[in-house]
Amino acid sequence: MLRDSTGQYHWVAVLAPTNTRVIASWFTGWISVGGQTVLTASAAFAAGLQFQALITLNQPDTYVPQRWQGMLFYWLILLYAAVVNIWGSKILPHTNLVSGVLHLIGFVAIVVVLGVMSSKHSAQYVFVDVANSSGWSNDGIAWLVGLLSSVYPFLGYDAAAHLAEELPKPSRNVPLAMVGSVVANGVIGLIYCIVLLFSLGDLDNLLESPTGFPFMQLFANVTKSNAGATVMVLIISLIAVAANAAGLTSTSRTFWAFARDDAMPFSTYFAHVHPGLKVPVRMIVLVSVLQGLLGFIYLGNTTAFNAILSMAIIGMYFSYILPIIYMLVYGRNKLARSDYGPFRLGKVAGTFVNIAAILWLVLAIVFSTFPNFEPVTSQNMNYSTVVLAGWVVFGVAYYFLFGRRVYTGPVVETEAAELSVVGSVPDSK
Repeated sequence: MLRDSTGQYHWVAVLAPTNTRVIASWFTGWISVGGQTVLTASAAFAAGLQFQALITLNQPDTYVPQRWQGMLFYWLILLYAAVVNIWGSKILPHTNLVSGVLHLIGFVAIVVVLGVMSSKHSAQYVFVDVANSSGWSNDGIAWLVGLLSSVYPFLGYDAAAHLAEELPKPSRNVPLAMVGSVVANGVIGLIYCIVLLFSLGDLDNLLESPTGFPFMQLFANVTKSNAGATVMVLIISLIAVAANAAGLTSTSRTFWAFARDDAMPFSTYFAHVHPGLKVPVRMIVLVSVLQGLLGFIYLGNTTAFNAILSMAIIGMYFSYILPIIYMLVYGRNKLARSDYGPFRLGKVAGTFVNIAAILWLVLAIVFSTFPNFEPVTSQNMNYSTVVLAGWVVFGVAYYFLFGRRVYTGPVVETEAAELSVVGSVPDSK
């Protein structure tokens, strides 16, 4: 049984034809590590700005928010994540558990407060009426562009796969974690969104909030108390902090696996695992530093910074769609029954799920490139495709100049702790 942290690019290496296995897996991994790094940074950035906005909420007349202050909050959250991942690896599961409990308790508390204390809109307003403030003349386009706000929370459900080498019974527990997180958060998210829509009040008032976060203004309006709103916001912000720490764990393991496979610059150095701490300290530091450097971009130009963060959707979804396509086209013709884990949909159901997933991913990728507002200006333009293209071009240059000489495919670890290259050792499965 394979216990491997590479995730998407390992699956592509297993499923792709022999003549394209190496290059297909490398580019899948390259896009994946880029997307994961940006996705984790975005969680830290959102939490940092929320902490800053809480000062605005409580001191609206005296506090003038500055970019450098938001950057410092962002860095502080990144520092916390790095410290916990390096020296607190044994307590990380417990902090994640506390975060999960806070998630559930906070969800119930916020839903109850909004449900009891807010004035309610009608079902017509929630389920039928359309409020289009985007500038897009077509309500359908506006709806699809706005749909991306629900796409973002479902990014990163591959995180469990990148911890496969550190989990017991990964062939069973990793799929359960991935599917379970989607189902649980999907149900919770749907209920939360419906309650929010019923409780919105004056939408324009929320959009003009001095905090910059409409949900904060909603909490303040409903509770009529800045203290009450602050507690509700802290629940969300602290969960985001914990999510960033967990995201750094997943991202560092993917990057580490990529380095272990000689797939990135200075692979030998960054593939090191600290003998005492038993974690890839150098890779955790590298990812944290790269994310920290993004703060300088925010300090200089928010448009450029937002463009980099918006790459998360495209990058992650591209890394998801590639193994699904390979599974649909090649996988079922080359995999034996013994190659599957304990879960298997079968040819008919599996093919249907693959096609549905591809259609959804294509839809989300296309509309994630649209600007949020019209008319489009240099400030509100969506530059995510430019950022992704730059990342891919850099990857192409590195691969053909250096990477293809050393990268031969993902290394996988068997239960016997032997290392082999995918496809080169027949009995490695």
